[in-house]
Amino acid sequence: MSVQAPQPPAAITVRMYRGLLGDCFLLTQTLPDRPPYRALIDCGVLQCIGAAGSKPATKAATVHMQDVATSLAADTGGVLDLVVATHEHYDHLSGFLLAFDTLKALTIKKVWMAWTENPTDSQANQFRKTTDSALSALAGAVKLTALAGDDRLESIRDLLQFYGDLDDIAGLGLTGKAPQALDKSPRSCAGALDWLKLKAPDQVSYLEPGEVVKFGLDDSLTAYVLGPPRTMARLKQLDPSAGAGREVYLTKPDEVAALQSTLKIHQGQETIVANDLPFSTRFSLGKDETAGFSTAVLYDDPQAKDRRIDAEWLGSAETLALKIDGDVNNTSLALAIEAPGGDVLLFPADAQVGNWLSWHDQTYPAKPAKPDDPVRSAPDILSRVVFYKVGHHASHNATARAQGLELMTSPHLAAMIPVVETVAHEQKSKNNPAGWSMPYPDLYARLLAMTQRRVVRGDGQLADEQAAFQDSQKFQLSYDGANPDDPLWAELRLATALPVEPAAPE
Repeated sequence: MSVQAPQPPAAITVRMYRGLLGDCFLLTQTLPDRPPYRALIDCGVLQCIGAAGSKPATKAATVHMQDVATSLAADTGGVLDLVVATHEHYDHLSGFLLAFDTLKALTIKKVWMAWTENPTDSQANQFRKTTDSALSALAGAVKLTALAGDDRLESIRDLLQFYGDLDDIAGLGLTGKAPQALDKSPRSCAGALDWLKLKAPDQVSYLEPGEVVKFGLDDSLTAYVLGPPRTMARLKQLDPSAGAGREVYLTKPDEVAALQSTLKIHQGQETIVANDLPFSTRFSLGKDETAGFSTAVLYDDPQAKDRRIDAEWLGSAETLALKIDGDVNNTSLALAIEAPGGDVLLFPADAQVGNWLSWHDQTYPAKPAKPDDPVRSAPDILSRVVFYKVGHHASHNATARAQGLELMTSPHLAAMIPVVETVAHEQKSKNNPAGWSMPYPDLYARLLAMTQRRVVRGDGQLADEQAAFQDSQKFQLSYDGANPDDPLWAELRLATALPVEPAAPE
């Protein structure tokens, strides 16, 4: 009598592509006797803006994205059941630019984005209009040769690396986005989002906070949509610390208009006229406030050159660039994915503190269909998290403490950090000569403690990671076998329960 081989167990694997300071995660769900279900969450890497010679690791990683795309296309058979595009930043979307010729051949069945990308949503449209106009003005400012070498200008240039090609960014607020075609490579993150919308035109979902979505094989996976929030109070909350340097707010239209006017003046496109001010109105003084000012010193007097403020608007522009960066991070589509059996995988993208705190403002679902329908709370969901994709490459401002990480109390918690520390350290500036602190030491230490060192990094030491997972009761860790010395990817496999068959009608 022949003995039938046991059926493979149900499982979810989370694959992180290594060598990237950027998010590229492939989720695969398997069930016995079924083709696998595959979902891609973001696909990007930090680009190299500025002197490429001073950023060799950053430059190498952008080339590495082609290897990632080739592997992704081969291992999925060219079919993705779902693509999740979390937010409009280069280190999350640039795969669709850098490896377009490979990825354009993929079949993409569904696309998820946050409500902030919905073209029929008035709140989303106003946010994108203001952001696009500001990015356009900032990209124009960077090109002013008369100010070349100013540290503030270089800081703005570095921040713009998160959005795409400078020429394409410069046209966002002036001419609108060019029509996208499926066979034409996007040049910016906005273009990548538009291309994805064309790729699956009838299967794009713009998810709302508090929404609960069934997906996967037999709809056996549950996605709790945690963020981004709808309320401005939460969207503008970027950092929990106090002080003017910490509490920054959503980009305001009058600040964008002031920057645009100043830029036009410096480009010789117009002269200053009434109501055409180079600074935001909050910096203006009324007639009664200027009555005692002396006008004896002429502005053009060479003896008074230290009093001139011709380039001081760059300080406001730099602040604006920082604000936009935080604004877009806080619009991240944050998802908690529940597997059969109740374990939860957390993918918060680059959500900052307002996004995290907003998760506690609602239930899941936010609006139950029936009064007696079961609902979940954020603490309940977080208590069952066994996998955490660490937000924003483990930077200081993208993992909430008391209302976030400290609520992930599962003894089986594991984490993945899409980080390459050498790339982070290459992002130097006058104000930050050591580069970016990723992973942030205090956060990293706490992650290691809470996970019992079960942390996989994009630049991790393989022997240390394998030792940490040796006794894991939830996860199996494996790597790309084709490149054993420097594997292209790392993968965590989580065994799950079989989906519960729906009850037959009585």
